[in-house]
Amino acid sequence: MHKQLKRAFNKRNFFLYVCIVLLPLALLSPFYLDYKSKQVHAELEAEARSHSSFQALYIESFISETIGRLESMAVLMSDQGDNLSLIEQVLYKTHTKDARFSGFYWLNTEGDIIVSSNVLTDKVNLIDRPYVQEAIQTGKTRISEAHFGRVTGRYIFSLATPVRNHFGELSGILIGSVQLNEMENVINDLSNGEFVQLIDENNLILVQSEDLVPEAKSAASYMKLEVVPWKVKSVVSFDYAGLVMIPFLFHLLTAFVVATILFMLIQSYRSKQKLAQELKQNEAEKLKLIGTIAASTAHEIRNPLTGIKGFISLLSAKYKDSKDQYYFSLIQNEVDRINTIVSELLIVGKPTVIIEETNDLNEILKEIIPLIESEAHMYNVQLSFQMTEESVWVKVSKDHFKQIVLNLVKNALEAMDSGGQLHLASEAVEGTALLLVRDTGKGMPPEVLDKILTPFFTMKKSGTGLGLAVCKRILDSYGGSMRIESEVGAGTQITIEVPLAGKSEVTFGSSVS
Repeated sequence: MHKQLKRAFNKRNFFLYVCIVLLPLALLSPFYLDYKSKQVHAELEAEARSHSSFQALYIESFISETIGRLESMAVLMSDQGDNLSLIEQVLYKTHTKDARFSGFYWLNTEGDIIVSSNVLTDKVNLIDRPYVQEAIQTGKTRISEAHFGRVTGRYIFSLATPVRNHFGELSGILIGSVQLNEMENVINDLSNGEFVQLIDENNLILVQSEDLVPEAKSAASYMKLEVVPWKVKSVVSFDYAGLVMIPFLFHLLTAFVVATILFMLIQSYRSKQKLAQELKQNEAEKLKLIGTIAASTAHEIRNPLTGIKGFISLLSAKYKDSKDQYYFSLIQNEVDRINTIVSELLIVGKPTVIIEETNDLNEILKEIIPLIESEAHMYNVQLSFQMTEESVWVKVSKDHFKQIVLNLVKNALEAMDSGGQLHLASEAVEGTALLLVRDTGKGMPPEVLDKILTPFFTMKKSGTGLGLAVCKRILDSYGGSMRIESEVGAGTQITIEVPLAGKSEVTFGSSVS
């Protein structure tokens, strides 16, 4: 049976572990992996955007500088439209000094190339080129699409700038062809590990960085150029395992460990609660057993004790010797002690019979003040009382409450074997009657304070360990409670709380001694 229970408990714990730890991790892991992937991708997109912006800035600067060079040459030639030898000289010198250009060409107004920095074998006419027609119509520099040049056969793009004389008439068209491999050199020089492409308006790739093929996992960004209808594409590839999977697995493992520790802590707490409940049940069973034994043996114990007391009385009347009287008194005291223990066992062992009567807490205290004062005088203890001016009505049996107060006072006096101060006070606060018993005795350490309400636990040589247990049993039956505060060398304070029988406004009165 024990093995079956243990097996069932282990299965239940495993089921709870699956539900609390494994299942949530399994359900949340895909969402976290997706979040982590998107987070890394967003960071890389931002990096790619930064690269594409950087590349676009320099490419635009390159193209703008190229346009500026061509337009400067056009200004120089504006008054030299008929001086072909001078034009040829300028074109040739510029071509040899600026590696970005693959050639310069001077077109007449009909579009025929009449001067070139490259050797022409055939007659070439460029009037059919859209960028040339746009340059003539707008009077501004225009850029062609990327193409293979008719003269050089290289992959180029061309710039066309109309040249006018001082009368504002078109005297010619200056063409500059730019090698795209120069653009590729610019991209490669600026590249920092990313893959870069320059794409025209028809989505054709003009140039791209060398030996940098993007991996499957990558993030891309596009940046449009202002001076030409092109765009720069920057692609940043990344190690998916290193940036996503390894951190994901690390966080998953961390979450697993933390969740497992939390589960173990919860299980430990539940086990402690269960153990405390079992101890409480065992304690109740023990008290029940004590009550059963006490109830069944009280009659058998008390009958012989009554006979013994009677015989002691007869013997004490017959033998008047002081020594004999001393022995008789000892026997009488022990008989009374046995009677007290039996009475306390009956109270601790079974529920106290609730007596429905309403009493004034202050009046109960006043009735037992003479007895308390007598006991305090024997212990050389200074006694003080502080009670409310108004009555404090509680639904408690007078005899039961007297028993509680006298038990507490007895314990307090015995804790002050070399004298001290004992203070009792009554108060009513928010529907609760309070009785305070404070002494300046030895006090108790925390380990003793934790066990002080356990039946039969005592630090006294002649104590039964039932006094406080009896007090608690009585208070429990009337819905009250007892709070004990103590410090070694500073004394002990016990606060009794009992529900008020009715609402009343009370204040502390003057001390009575």
